[in-house]
Amino acid sequence: MMGSLPFEWFVLLLRVVFIFLLYFFLFQVIRVILREMQLHAAGARASRGPEPVGHLIVKAPGSSGLRPGARFPLEPVTVIGRHPRATIRIDDGFVSSEHAQITWTNDGWWVADLDSTNGTMVNGKRVTVPTGLRYGDVIELGDVQLQLVP
Repeated sequence: MMGSLPFEWFVLLLRVVFIFLLYFFLFQVIRVILREMQLHAAGARASRGPEPVGHLIVKAPGSSGLRPGARFPLEPVTVIGRHPRATIRIDDGFVSSEHAQITWTNDGWWVADLDSTNGTMVNGKRVTVPTGLRYGDVIELGDVQLQLVP
């Protein structure tokens, strides 16, 4: 009995060392994966460019019931229209259910008409293709006038 005890201790020690090395290996793999995920996330944030900043202010409410000076924050993709799911809802007879879309890119804000019945105007000019916007531009949807501000 005494002769087999040291060998059993040796096997037990080998098992403990093996389990330790296995857990150490798993720990290192998880650490490397987390580091790579953090580097990837930081790179994605840096490549996105500046964050979108903009609001629309009601200049002329038309018959929409909005009050002049009302302020609507813009999302990276903002749909303006009468539909309840529109990002900015304007209840006006001259505004289509999905009238226009304002989009943020690295180049700035862009507006596109969504085949509305009465069209979309920017500074008095009809929008037929996606058009770049600058702060201070006035967007007309029927009788409603909205101004882009930072």
